[in-house]
Amino acid sequence: MSSSPLVEVVFEIRFKPQSNFATDLLIAVNQFFTNHLNIVQADGLQFPVDLKSQQPDLYYVPSYKVNFPDFSLLISDGSFVVLKHTIDVPYDGWINFRNIPNRILQILKSKNKIEDIQRYSIKYTNLIQNPESFNNLNLSISVGSVKLEKSKKFSLRTEEKQGDFVILNDVSSHVDMEVTNDMHNVKRTYSGILLVIDVINTKGIKNINEVDKEFTETLEQLHELALQKYSNIFNEG
Repeated sequence: MSSSPLVEVVFEIRFKPQSNFATDLLIAVNQFFTNHLNIVQADGLQFPVDLKSQQPDLYYVPSYKVNFPDFSLLISDGSFVVLKHTIDVPYDGWINFRNIPNRILQILKSKNKIEDIQRYSIKYTNLIQNPESFNNLNLSISVGSVKLEKSKKFSLRTEEKQGDFVILNDVSSHVDMEVTNDMHNVKRTYSGILLVIDVINTKGIKNINEVDKEFTETLEQLHELALQKYSNIFNEG
């Protein structure tokens, strides 16, 4: 595993769902993306239309997982998710990663779904494996007389709002994280301190006439906010 604590990068975009829309999106993915390794049918295909209409959250359960050499796409009736594990395939930086969400935007444009976009987000998951790195976490909290110490197990979650953005921070100690590589059918377990930073744009697309410009600028804001939060919480030293 790389010395970097980054283990996973996720981009998600949600839009007003349509019944069985995931199959249409899968066809479009094959037009906009090449060199996929395999396509896996997922749980979203098992739910009937009537059940989804009664429980709208089921529209966001992936129906397909498309695996590429460097990342995976999860497709549902109401969302696209880009999943990038950095343990087996090193993360090649934001400049390269951001091209994937931009291609997904083009798919949604081709399907006339831009006005239906509800939210999109970037989530970074970090696993700090060195126990001594606990001292580099900028945390200060106590419950009664019990202070936060590296020997104690804890889980903290914060939520804050900045304009149209919601920022979620999760920190958990003594975590065992299982990572599955679907392409090679391998599972591995890693231990350490889990730091998850999730930044969400809650307003979709405001200016339909300048979709690409607004989306690109907002993506950069999501990324920068996540970096700022990471630096404020953890000092790599």
